[in-house]
Amino acid sequence: MKVAGYVHPGIFLQGPCFNEVWVEILGRLLQGLHRDAGSECLMIVGSRFLRGAGEPRSERLLDGIRIAEVEETTLLRRLSALGVVPTALDRLAYGSNGEHHPALCVLAEEVLRACAGFVPDVLISFAMPTDFLARSWPEALRLHVEAGPYSRNPYPESLFFDHLGIYGESVIARAPARLREFTATPEQAKFVAAFRRHFAAVLEAIDPFCDIDLRGPFDRVCLLPLQVSNWYGFDEQVTYRTQFEFLIDVLSATPPDVRVVVTEYPDWGPVIKQSGPGRNLDYLRRTFPNMLFLEAFTSYRSPSQFLVPRVDGVWSVSSNVAYQAMLFGRLLGTPPSTHLAGISHTTKFAEFFETLGRVPPQSRDAFLAWQLERYVVPQALWSEGVWLDDYLRRRIEAARSTNDLVEAFVPIARPARLEQAWIKQAPRPVAEPYEPQDGLQRELDVLRKSRDGLRREIDALRRSRSWRLTAPLRTIAQSVRGLRGRFRDLGRQ
Repeated sequence: MKVAGYVHPGIFLQGPCFNEVWVEILGRLLQGLHRDAGSECLMIVGSRFLRGAGEPRSERLLDGIRIAEVEETTLLRRLSALGVVPTALDRLAYGSNGEHHPALCVLAEEVLRACAGFVPDVLISFAMPTDFLARSWPEALRLHVEAGPYSRNPYPESLFFDHLGIYGESVIARAPARLREFTATPEQAKFVAAFRRHFAAVLEAIDPFCDIDLRGPFDRVCLLPLQVSNWYGFDEQVTYRTQFEFLIDVLSATPPDVRVVVTEYPDWGPVIKQSGPGRNLDYLRRTFPNMLFLEAFTSYRSPSQFLVPRVDGVWSVSSNVAYQAMLFGRLLGTPPSTHLAGISHTTKFAEFFETLGRVPPQSRDAFLAWQLERYVVPQALWSEGVWLDDYLRRRIEAARSTNDLVEAFVPIARPARLEQAWIKQAPRPVAEPYEPQDGLQRELDVLRKSRDGLRREIDALRRSRSWRLTAPLRTIAQSVRGLRGRFRDLGRQ
């Protein structure tokens, strides 16, 4: 089987290294297929990831994997000639009928040129729609991969493989009623209960915020997980321009007798600021005394997952915390334009706050049973090349044999095997601390990466055939320079 991994070569608004971790994830996935199943694998990647910046963490990560290097300078110049800002490619790809845009046609041409005739049976793209490649590889199964809703410790790392798309094009957005009404077997229902029970106990045991009183004088509490601004997974689903705008709107709609616990996504900068021209914390606390935001929340990765079991509900646009809310039987609200709208409990502020903490939300266990059995793949499985090869072949066959949106998602494994992969093979549970780096530390890290990259280039040069062939010439040149120096010394005497 021939499998290609696609890491978007375009530049994101957050910067050129925003998607560097995608190289590592897809590299690990392809490496397992190549190593364990003998698959012919190719990685489609921008040149910046092969030139030092955003380099894969493991030097052997792509051993045995063919590389299709998209030369970014050429791509960016061609986009500029079309009058398209290079950072707009992701939005164009996500937009309706965007695959026909001239800029995406240019991108497809550059990808095909880099692939040099490689035609995949499966194209796996991380967090990027690839409709623009459908005409180039009409027979390929295009799978859109993203981190699953249960991916941070204490959960094992997980991925989903959606052939329909992501966010608004995903199966969750396109067939929500059928997923809510999924008929789970007693064995599947038992696994969902075991999954919930296990991780509820683990989260409680390692909760770094267990001493914080989330409710205070409030009887009802909701959680608002902020995300990343200028990311199409958020921006294209709602009309908010920034996370701050989203925060203000939710706080304004919240009744004063409901506490709003606010968390941030720390990796891409704060939304709530205590100093500088954008400072807003004092204003928010003064204007909305029912808001709870603590610095302690920014000291850990994924703080929300520890808070979900302790609140009455979650309001979210596209955060994975939404799925965790359903797992723990919490009320889920979302704007009507998001991909979560069809599986949420409400899409209206008024209804959300009227129901919050007063009426038990309708169970979403049927959806969870489908999600765990057919959608989200834990690391113990997707990192096993033989299993993944079989899974991909089953997905290809299902996609060819049915037009049904839901039936094309084949069972991942039996509940007993899933329980083994999710629970028994989970990582050692810890609350992962988040340690933001100061500017100097970041600069030192950049310099170290640059130094290491130069050393690798020098080592590669010295191992090259041309370097060995020219060794006699270098020896003669050194001898000539030595003789010249001696003559100069004699002349001075």
